[in-house]
Parts: sequence; C-alpha cells; structure tokens
Amino acid sequence: MISLALSLRHMAWSNQKFFGYFTELPDEVFGLSAAEGEWPVGQLLTHFAGSGQWYRYCLGGADWSELTPVTTGAIARQYLEIMAELDAFLLEHVDRQDEALVIDGEDGPINATRSLILSQAVMHSAEHKGQIAAIMRANGWEIALDPLDVWSYVAAGGA
Repeated sequence: MISLALSLRHMAWSNQKFFGYFTELPDEVFGLSAAEGEWPVGQLLTHFAGSGQWYRYCLGGADWSELTPVTTGAIARQYLEIMAELDAFLLEHVDRQDEALVIDGEDGPINATRSLILSQAVMHSAEHKGQIAAIMRANGWEIALDPLDVWSYVAAGGA
C-alpha cells in the first residue's frame, strides 16, 4: 500500500530547514515581494503556519489562533516550534483510515477526505517554498531548495 508518510516526514524536516534559513536574515527580506500588491515573504511564511492550523481544523476540529506575522528572524525562529507542532499533528493522521470529511468552511460545507488534506499540506508547502525562493532570488538573495529535496532528506537518514 502506498502511503503519504514519507512525504509528510520529508515536509516536516524541510519546513524546519526552510524556516531556519530565515532566522538569521535581516528584517528587510520579510517585506520582499514578487510584484507590487503581492504577498511579501513574511506574509507567505505566516501563511505556512496559518495553513497548518487550517489542516488541523479540517482533520480534528481544533480552532486556530492568531499568529504573530513573520517580520523578523526572531519571529521566524519562534515558528520553528509552531511548525513542528503542526507537522507532528499531520503525521498523527497518516496511518489513520481515509474517510470522508465535511468541513465547516466560511462559504459553507467543504467535502474532502483525510488523504486530500494531507496531500494538500505537502503540495502547499512545496508551492510556497518555490514561490518564496523565487522572490528571494529576484531580490538578490539565494535560498537553495535542492538541499531540502526528498533525496537530501533520505541521504540525511530520513525515511
């Protein structure tokens, strides 16, 4: 049987490394964006955790809390613990039976499955890492994503 376990463990490992990149960077990077009116890096990083809270709500009904926007490296460092907690929650669900979920969304009921939520968490994380890396590069900062790929995770002993 194919499982999302490796993908979720890799995502959790990668999220820690990715947020770790930002703990020592100057505050100016958190305001960088792709274009006028687009979300800046700090808002995208905050969105990572907000999305993790949304997935936790979808899977278990837990409400989310207000997050401090990521505007400094010190705040990014606080998000290491937040992300670890949220990613651990997702990992708790990987071995459960897939089931239909009806989520109370802002615009009415959302029909999903446990596997859909877990898959979305992995894909969403990868999408925004690429987006943030592109914003950083366009503004003269390099964020290397290759050291965060699944091959690097496995080489580091993850499985």
